[in-house]
Amino acid sequence: MDFNTVTLALFLAGGVRLCVPVLLAALGEVLSERAGVFTIGLEGLMLFGAIASALGLAHTGSPLAALALGMLGGGVAAAVLALGTVLARANQIVMGIGFNLLAIGATSLIRQLALADAPPAGSLRAVTMLKLPGLAELPVLGRALFSQSPVFYLAVLLAVALWAVLRFSRLGLLLRAAGENATALDAAGQPVLGLRLGATLFTGLLAGLGGAYLCVVASGGVFIDNMTAGRGYLAIAIAIFARWQPLRALLVALALGLLEALQFQGQYLGIQIAPPLLMAAPFVVALLAWVAMGRAGAAPADLGRPFLRGNR
Repeated sequence: MDFNTVTLALFLAGGVRLCVPVLLAALGEVLSERAGVFTIGLEGLMLFGAIASALGLAHTGSPLAALALGMLGGGVAAAVLALGTVLARANQIVMGIGFNLLAIGATSLIRQLALADAPPAGSLRAVTMLKLPGLAELPVLGRALFSQSPVFYLAVLLAVALWAVLRFSRLGLLLRAAGENATALDAAGQPVLGLRLGATLFTGLLAGLGGAYLCVVASGGVFIDNMTAGRGYLAIAIAIFARWQPLRALLVALALGLLEALQFQGQYLGIQIAPPLLMAAPFVVALLAWVAMGRAGAAPADLGRPFLRGNR
């Protein structure tokens, strides 16, 4: 392979690696918004997942256990968030923003108290690289798509599985109904609050895994204050931009990952754009997604509306 081909392969591989945390969080957001819950606290869920994985890695030394604990941390945080937004029917936007601010402070404090003297991480090979036999040797795409972290392959499988569940299963129908017409679903005898609570908890698990990926895979097991750096908001934008379709969310996340990779490898590809502009590009896409959401009839009809029996 010549230099240009190698450079292209490295660029694509970098974009794929960068898309994984926002893809996982976006898939969770797709599900929760389909069920009518606007999980603005996604950024905080990712932060709690990241700090939980850092604690798990420091105490167990196992990267797999760290990822699992990251998921658990996101799930527990989502349960707390759901108490306010789903069960107590607090304003989902206000609650989510407050939760994000709490997460920034709380995770920073936990790092200072519990990780100041953490030992260096051992080998993370088990979660950073898995070459698929035969496919990994393909030119360009082999390195880009088939020599990635196992978490990336899991994220792709989750996108396909979530698409199938929402489109073909009874559970998917009930979740979509909870977001489109919760009153009618309740009249049919279905547990609206239970469905929304389950969707929020699932979102927390995926967001927690996304945060754990940032800490364990992308940062070598080191937790940095506010390390999500707006990725939770990007994940919300991806869900909206993808029109709440899991497979579209996969494609949009990959596109944003490649856009972010341009910050580091754009000059090698001959792109003469100032790095600060490239850094801002994903957030410009996020703004466009928020604008698109404002169109009438674009979002699930009951998205963001607390369910209270008897209200219409």
